[in-house]
Amino acid sequence: MPRSLNARILVAAGAVLIIFLGVAGLAINHAFRDNALASVQERLKAQIFMLLSLANLDPPATEPMPETLPDLALSVPDSGHYAQIFAGAGQPLWRSRSMLGLGVQPPPEPPVGEFVFQQLVSSAEEPLFCLSYSVLWEAGSRARPASFVLQVCEARRAYALQVAGFQRSVSLWFGFLAGFLLLVQTLILRWGLRPLRAVAIEVRAIEAGRQTAISGQYPRELRALTRNLNALIAARDSHLQRYRHALGDLAHSLKTPLAVIRSTLDAGPLEDAARHTLQDQVAQLNDTVRYQLQRAATVGRHAFAPPIEVSPVLERIADSLRKVYHARNLEIVVKAAPESLFYGDQGDLMEVVGNLADNACKWARSKVQIQAAPAPEKPGQRRRSLEILVQDNGPGLPGPMLQEVLRRGLRMDESTEGQGIGLSVVRDIVEEGYGGRLHLHSTPGETCVRAEFDFD
Repeated sequence: MPRSLNARILVAAGAVLIIFLGVAGLAINHAFRDNALASVQERLKAQIFMLLSLANLDPPATEPMPETLPDLALSVPDSGHYAQIFAGAGQPLWRSRSMLGLGVQPPPEPPVGEFVFQQLVSSAEEPLFCLSYSVLWEAGSRARPASFVLQVCEARRAYALQVAGFQRSVSLWFGFLAGFLLLVQTLILRWGLRPLRAVAIEVRAIEAGRQTAISGQYPRELRALTRNLNALIAARDSHLQRYRHALGDLAHSLKTPLAVIRSTLDAGPLEDAARHTLQDQVAQLNDTVRYQLQRAATVGRHAFAPPIEVSPVLERIADSLRKVYHARNLEIVVKAAPESLFYGDQGDLMEVVGNLADNACKWARSKVQIQAAPAPEKPGQRRRSLEILVQDNGPGLPGPMLQEVLRRGLRMDESTEGQGIGLSVVRDIVEEGYGGRLHLHSTPGETCVRAEFDFD
């Protein structure tokens, strides 16, 4: 099987074309043969009627036919046109001069007034078409009409030459037609596949770094392909960007803790206060590295992600938290709409919900509620967005602190426990990985975090 799409289509189209033209040629040839054979029969009938018009079969006539016949071929030996008349019981009565030295099998006597068409062979092994016709000839001197059989024959060579000539002509024309149609198909195919070649050129340009996305205008059938390729390229670029930012932020974040550790070690023997400072700085380094690595590892949305049912994931997270906070006897409730689907990496979903729910459990007095539902559908949207809501009945957060918690670039040492690195990771996954939004609303006695995921 050819590996080229162009060659594959051409081979298939060529095979179909050859089969079609072959069948059409056979049908046309068969129809021509039938028509030519019918023409032979009509000519033979005309000769029989001519002979009947000239015949003199009344006794005592000795020559049933005149010396000169209108059809000169009957007077020329071996002309390929022959005629003879038989009396009753197959007795030869007259033979045309063209049958000189040639014998033809006498025909069976057909019913009066009917024609019998046969394919016979002469005594010289020449194939013949023969037509016989039986008549009753009335004469005044006879007591009753006499029966006569007229037989005319035509050599098959003229018919064979006519059919062979037609077959050659049809073969030549069909060969020319097949070549012309294959050429037209090739040109049409090249024109039809031109957009695919243009896409391939743009992909090579992207590989070479000359452009960042597929930007050409393509037919409707290719738009889904180009859209998905652009989404794949954007996801790759987003991952690379996150890795670069994470490594840059990690290098920047490690400068201050490392400087503190270095200055503490340079100050001489460690006292309790210095040891405590080192422990704090090491903990900060550990949390910073964990945060940046988690941020860089975010998979994010991509065009080919299969849908993940949200409800089982939320139930699994809730079961784990019930075991962790068993001593506090917290009520953890999960409410997920059946049509809630997440198009992305399951690890991202578990990281977001796990962090939000864990923070909620840390601050809740008695109850945590986790909800999930698809967002209202937008025109032209292929995959519905998803909203996840996590609520707790804890003390809440004051307004200024609410803004600080969501401030971009926040580190763990700049936030309260349970609302620092967890929310930073969640924010990066939701906003950078899935193009969504993270909303935080808090009042005394309740804190609510809503994560919106956009999958298009």
